Amino acid sequence: MKIEEAIKQKKFESDVQKAYLNIIYTAGWLQTKMKDLIRNYGITSQQYNVLRILRGKYPENANPKEIKDVMLDKNPDLTRLCDRMLKMGYIERAICESNRRKMNIAITEKGLALLEELDPIVLSHFDQISDNAKIDFSILSDMLDEIRNEK
Repeated sequence: MKIEEAIKQKKFESDVQKAYLNIIYTAGWLQTKMKDLIRNYGITSQQYNVLRILRGKYPENANPKEIKDVMLDKNPDLTRLCDRMLKMGYIERAICESNRRKMNIAITEKGLALLEELDPIVLSHFDQISDNAKIDFSILSDMLDEIRNEK
């Protein structure tokens, strides 16, 4: 569906405005698709993102700042997010031995198992997007990087 149809707008001020609105609309659409994929597993997309970050560091720990710096959604209250994940058994927290003011966060075996279960589902979703879109996603990614290239 073209962006004009999706947002019921026929004219745009410029091609930049049209592309900008299309990126925002498509990002929301993609986020909704991901939420729908993981909803049955009882986690949010932010929690999924944190688990993936922690798996990337595994078996090492991460501190909250390291996690927040690379999160896709910078808005969530990471402390509360981690509190919920701790109660679900997906992460563990410990006070840093070298700096008692710092907290270390690690993914648990249960968290790793959840990601292992979700991996084929998410990869299938990516494959479906790739099959439907028929574009070079490497070029698209480079173009999006260029948009964020602040000089």
